[in-house]
Amino acid sequence: MSDVVFGFGALPSDLVANIAADEIGLEFGVHGEFRLRCAIQPIFRHEYGRLTPVAADAKVVPYREGQPVAVEEFLAEMSDEERAIVGRVWAVLPLANTHNMGLKGIALLFRQEINGDAPDLDDLSFMVQRLKGEGFEASQLICEIGGDEQLACALRALGMRVALGHHGSAEHDVDAVKRVLPDIVRLNRASFERFCADAATGRLLRPVVSELKTLGADVLVEGIDNESRLEIALGAGVDLLQGDLLEPAKLVGSVFAEGPRETSQYRRGECVVVPLFG
Repeated sequence: MSDVVFGFGALPSDLVANIAADEIGLEFGVHGEFRLRCAIQPIFRHEYGRLTPVAADAKVVPYREGQPVAVEEFLAEMSDEERAIVGRVWAVLPLANTHNMGLKGIALLFRQEINGDAPDLDDLSFMVQRLKGEGFEASQLICEIGGDEQLACALRALGMRVALGHHGSAEHDVDAVKRVLPDIVRLNRASFERFCADAATGRLLRPVVSELKTLGADVLVEGIDNESRLEIALGAGVDLLQGDLLEPAKLVGSVFAEGPRETSQYRRGECVVVPLFG
């Protein structure tokens, strides 16, 4: 496969056979009958009653016969050797599609690879250099990890920022934040939903957010899917918000509305969103 199909030049040579580009230059992974495609969802910073897009959360979605499938189904019959190469493709693919994101001047949040191990640092270093050549600084890349302090140091050495997943209340999660000192702590959808169970539980979110911010991290909450959840997140002082109410996930190459928007536009009970993935 020729390197010219890629938006900013060559990819790591041993991954080229597993990554292709369609007729308009959107990169996707290839594994048997599966196609791995990138979807992104804007992340908004809340300040002074306004929501401003500051990052795009990039996720890889397996497709079979044109339909998305669960990651567990995709991995079910894969050998360890296959998982290793697919894991590398999984981590590289969002970076390969950076030029297709359509959101200028904002950061890209991506996960470490699907096997739960550390991403291949040689691959990431390669991609950082390619992106620098296109004017995309390493500091615009935010890699979410699982609490590995050495990995965090290695990513920072490449110039990247670090995000850390957090489960909401467990003491070991706070310890991980103290060790890793991430730029962002992400409260995932399942964790946030627990805080949204009722008003009393919702009030518990604020001290969690406050403690994390005291440790120097911005707090990102995903799953802002309705007005009630937006109010809970804003009331808790959350810095960064993501969810279908604000903007649903779309495949790379789709068009997003750019620029800030007023928080009040989401508080009228009139926003109906159909999410891209179940």
